[in-house]
Amino acid sequence: MSLPPLDLPPVYGTRSTTPLLTIGVPSYHRPPLLRETLASLAALEGAPDCEVIVCDDGGRPETRQVIAEFPSDRFALFLNLPPLGAVANWNRCLQLARGRWVMILHEDDTLYPWYLRLVLPRLRDGVSAVCTRVVQGPTPPPLPPPAGTPAVRPYPPLLFLKSAFTPFPGVLFPRELGLRLGGFDPRWGPLADYEFWYRLAAAGRAEVVRATGAFYRVSEGQWTESQWPVMLRRMHLLRLAIARRHLPSRPRLGRWLARFFTYRSALAYTRRFPQKPAGLGRALALGRIPLRTLPSGWVWQALKLLA
Repeated sequence: MSLPPLDLPPVYGTRSTTPLLTIGVPSYHRPPLLRETLASLAALEGAPDCEVIVCDDGGRPETRQVIAEFPSDRFALFLNLPPLGAVANWNRCLQLARGRWVMILHEDDTLYPWYLRLVLPRLRDGVSAVCTRVVQGPTPPPLPPPAGTPAVRPYPPLLFLKSAFTPFPGVLFPRELGLRLGGFDPRWGPLADYEFWYRLAAAGRAEVVRATGAFYRVSEGQWTESQWPVMLRRMHLLRLAIARRHLPSRPRLGRWLARFFTYRSALAYTRRFPQKPAGLGRALALGRIPLRTLPSGWVWQALKLLA
């Protein structure tokens, strides 16, 4: 089901009618991090006609104070009344976007100044998503700009059996396609980005520029911390659906790949989090398969050959 666009007046800022890019920032009660994110967008080099819209689910006056630090002809603030919740707020950013290309950027993630130089040459008809490599950590590390023209790798939908092409930041996609696909599906909860990126990749050509252009913050209190047992179960359901769709003539291989990568995801979560919920035991039981000790890199290379 498609997602209808919206035309609402902002509570701060003016808007271009048809910008090339819209960067939508869903916000909720983190003004200092929001300031850091917006500063990274203000520092983008060679910015084309680009609007930044903040959709605020919190309503703190400090949030409006942060937005007011940035030019009103490029930055706009919308206030959600009543609050929508995380995934619905991602969709609100998409619905209010006016750009031909759209990015949803969390209020604690950032872009590097050279990000646009990496992605603008890739924006063309037939492309359903473009992103860059992402660096992760508690704070953005200083990086040198990439030299030359970086390579670009297609990311076909079968590769989502292992993982999405990025943890979140830096994905540009055509606005009309995002609306037609229905945006992010709230039923997937914290996995809604993974599932939406997959649908984008299945709808056209998804590309990854092989240079770092975005930062994904990993810190305490994130959604993953409390929801990772649910994420494991839904991740496995998504992987099974991908296997059925893209490996219809090899059902046993598809199920094996889904089990292998969910098992490896479970192992990664056990190292990151101390909790041991019942869902973890069920996910670890997926490792009762032949060749479960194969290096994941080998299986990843084999999957790329299949794709």
